[in-house]
Amino acid sequence: MLNIQAGFYLIRRVGYHIRWLFINSSWLFFKQNNAQHLVNKNYSIGIVTYFDRYGRFFKPLITRLVSLFPDTEIVIAINGYHNKQVQAKYLEQIGAFLAQFPNVKIVQFNEPQSLSKLWNLLMVNSLADKTFIFNDDIQIGPQFREDLNQSGIMDEEVALINESWSHYLISKNTVKKIGWFDERFPAVGNEDEDYECRLVLNGIYVKNFKIRSLKNIVFKTQNFSWKNTEVVNSKYVRANQVFFNSKWDVKEDAENGYTYVRILNKYVCLKAGMETPEFYTSPTTS
Repeated sequence: MLNIQAGFYLIRRVGYHIRWLFINSSWLFFKQNNAQHLVNKNYSIGIVTYFDRYGRFFKPLITRLVSLFPDTEIVIAINGYHNKQVQAKYLEQIGAFLAQFPNVKIVQFNEPQSLSKLWNLLMVNSLADKTFIFNDDIQIGPQFREDLNQSGIMDEEVALINESWSHYLISKNTVKKIGWFDERFPAVGNEDEDYECRLVLNGIYVKNFKIRSLKNIVFKTQNFSWKNTEVVNSKYVRANQVFFNSKWDVKEDAENGYTYVRILNKYVCLKAGMETPEFYTSPTTS
């Protein structure tokens, strides 16, 4: 029985990779669109990136996003890096590349910032009430915009794509109710778990939308923005995990005063005095 299950799993994985070979190849026949005036006011797109993702992931992703969303504001938060010479050269390269797209807005740093802060700044700098925030290591197909439009996700104030905070929708109304991502997390990791805990404690259960034309690469970072970084689970910074544990009490089983959270598959209770500060003024909505 196990061999049969393993065989079906292997067939599904091979089929998945073959399908994405065809999707990526289909871009060769896609008519490229040039960036134009910001006509789409329904949402903005936000992406956080840094130098180690530039050539392999970021450039092809932005080229495709601009072609699919030429009328949509795209906000790029460029993280810093501990090597100042490398960072200076990188900022020059990425700045020249993005300058060709009039619908792209840049927020950049020389020094490393937390992912929470960069996510917050995407929303601070977006013009629309709702923002799609995507990792820079995703792939998309030519049907991606149509799939988003037909999915029903725009009816939500906050929602995940393909069950991951690597790609999600969030609104300024949500931020007004829940608050900003917690910038006390010093680097990357656990900020999504923290936010989902806060959503659930406010009675908001995040819906998920399946988008087949988006693929999450889940690139395992080897060269972090932060120097001398201790890593957990191959791609997150231990200091973030330590802060999460200082903020939330987590139980395996149900207990009075604890609330179940999907992303953890556990029960949580906010520790006394660990409420999230208001990092910026409450966002205005149209």
